[in-house]
Amino acid sequence: MGSFAADPDFLERLDLLKICLSYSWGGLEQVAASDALDAASLGVRVRLLCLDGTPIHEQLARHKEVELLPLDFRPSNRFDLKMRRELNRRIAEGTNAIHAHQTSILGSVSPWVMPHPKVGLFATRHIMNNHRKRGVYHRFIYSRLDAMIVMSRALRDNVLETHAIPENLVKVVHLGLDFDRFDPLKVDCAAQRAQWGADADTVVIGLVGRIDPAKGQAAFIRAAAGLLKNQKPGEKFKFVIVGEETLGARSDYLAELRQMVDQFGLGEFVIFAGYQENIPAVMSSFDIFVMPSRQEAFGLVAIEAMAMECPIVISSGGSAEEIVGAEQPGGRREFGRVMRPGDAFDLQVQLRYLLDNPEERALMGRRARKHVVQNYDRKNRIRDTFAIYEQAMRKRGL
Repeated sequence: MGSFAADPDFLERLDLLKICLSYSWGGLEQVAASDALDAASLGVRVRLLCLDGTPIHEQLARHKEVELLPLDFRPSNRFDLKMRRELNRRIAEGTNAIHAHQTSILGSVSPWVMPHPKVGLFATRHIMNNHRKRGVYHRFIYSRLDAMIVMSRALRDNVLETHAIPENLVKVVHLGLDFDRFDPLKVDCAAQRAQWGADADTVVIGLVGRIDPAKGQAAFIRAAAGLLKNQKPGEKFKFVIVGEETLGARSDYLAELRQMVDQFGLGEFVIFAGYQENIPAVMSSFDIFVMPSRQEAFGLVAIEAMAMECPIVISSGGSAEEIVGAEQPGGRREFGRVMRPGDAFDLQVQLRYLLDNPEERALMGRRARKHVVQNYDRKNRIRDTFAIYEQAMRKRGL
């Protein structure tokens, strides 16, 4: 991580417990894992409470610098007594800062931290909230927070509108990437494209995300069918869906998507690539990245695509304007295009525009990388996060 200006004595005294109780492996879990590793790289003792056998457990098991604490039970969201015993045990062992990466679990964290005034409590909210959390219960739960961390201005506005949290406690810390890893000059995408049957003249349009109705894979397939139906002479396409279903999901959504591909006769053109480890190579292999989700607070995958000079089409709402840039004269955006959430026809329209304007598409990609390098550096994220920790913990006497 390079040099870091935090007080070395503070880093040595900090004993951080992170909590991520999720069965998925998506943006939320990747952020939690990355933040844990970054904190450990500074010499901080970092432990992670996770569910046994989940993707984040398996991913971080490779990294001995973070101590994993896998749970063999799933805590309830409110006043879970097993969770109280777990937290009391960790606090007795030295934990003095707790950071929850799901606000839904705060009901089984905040009450048990209240008897420990020397322990800091932080939370990260990764998604937009659609209902008010200003009642007595939520005021009680949030009253113990030292900070609520969000990754965009739009999400901060949403939290302040819907939560009973003082404005000064809601902090924006942008997502961060390792630009040594996300570097188009260090990735050879030819091999990846060849695996998908795409030569240099094929336009590869890709989507990366958990296989879930909210992520918009169905709209993506319908848009692919529309583009192929109105294909121009000489055009060649591959449509790549990267991602897997949530562990333990009871939905048959993936089977429905495969059936949709068969019904449209798209088997030659649509590829279900499953989980992919080397995301920089995947993003570099796309000519266009799409994120047709119904709602996203802030898409980490969009930033990853932009870092690899890939123009994007993302759903409006949430933090879309922060990602693709402010609207320019004529409805243009700096780094990509905006579509109506889940609208296959509108996605087709936006893709058609980018296909018909290859020079503008390439310029969008170059501008996109420059933008994320300036604003979404991983080193800045860890710096800003630890500034929040340090300010709060000093107030608590650490």
